[in-house]
Amino acid sequence: MLKLNEKNPVKKWLTSQSSNIKPSTVEQQKIDLLGEMLNSQFNLITDHKIKTSVIGLIAEIKGTTNIEKLLKSYLYLMIGNITRSDTILKSIISQPPRTFYKGFTINSSIYHKMTEVNLEKILRKFSRHPADRLVFFLFIGYLKSYLNKPDLLELVDEIEPSDMKQRITLSYTLRVSPDFVSFYRLLSMSEKRKMKNLRTGKYSTEMQSLWVWPFINIDPLISDVMVERVKTLDESDTLWSIYLVADEKLADIYFSKGGQAVARRRNFLRQHLANKEDFMLTLYKLIEMGDIDERLVNEVSQFMIHE
Repeated sequence: MLKLNEKNPVKKWLTSQSSNIKPSTVEQQKIDLLGEMLNSQFNLITDHKIKTSVIGLIAEIKGTTNIEKLLKSYLYLMIGNITRSDTILKSIISQPPRTFYKGFTINSSIYHKMTEVNLEKILRKFSRHPADRLVFFLFIGYLKSYLNKPDLLELVDEIEPSDMKQRITLSYTLRVSPDFVSFYRLLSMSEKRKMKNLRTGKYSTEMQSLWVWPFINIDPLISDVMVERVKTLDESDTLWSIYLVADEKLADIYFSKGGQAVARRRNFLRQHLANKEDFMLTLYKLIEMGDIDERLVNEVSQFMIHE
């Protein structure tokens, strides 16, 4: 690697990653305070001076990633503002997975990095807090439903309460995040009842296409109505429509009824790599389709260097 030309994209990326800027005195104080909060054995900070410092720290965290939002929720919990803490978690689980998946950075903030390292401590502290934890446990259900990182799933399985099936049926629970809770309830139903609920019009095609179809076996549901929804998404959210037609049966009907040609979708994906929010979702599809060449490698390298 050392012998590579300085203009080589891989060399540029290595150089960009090797720079290690020492934090200023003020930044180091914030890092130390955050470390103290992440490793605290207490459920509530009562010391006025520390509490004031934590409030200042919360204001510093931009919350541009879901990890940072989780940290802000945790810090609000630590200073006793349960309402603010739950509001942040609600805002996350009210996002369709399509929105939740957006965004990727290789230059994450110190707040993001420290939260990732201490994620298990944070989630366990949330679960043991004496306040009502319904919103947090719905957040855990959201992670289980829409993420697939094995070690994270193993952790949230341990944290989820045994009576979650009873809690999910409560009318209040539905009000927290109607679309997600509807999906979460569907998961517990038998296949027959699940399909019946999805066919009756109880849930709009918009809700189903964003929250349900990509995450269950939809073969028994496939119809012209679904195809029309995918065609609508072709215009408003082409990337998500590409994810929906990953189902072979839906793809067959979609293409037979005039859906976008595969070649057009490949062109879209190559152009859509320029969209930073969708970068990883787009890259995944290109790799899955086998559209890998020197140009793609260079585009990925440039993204990692300049992101």
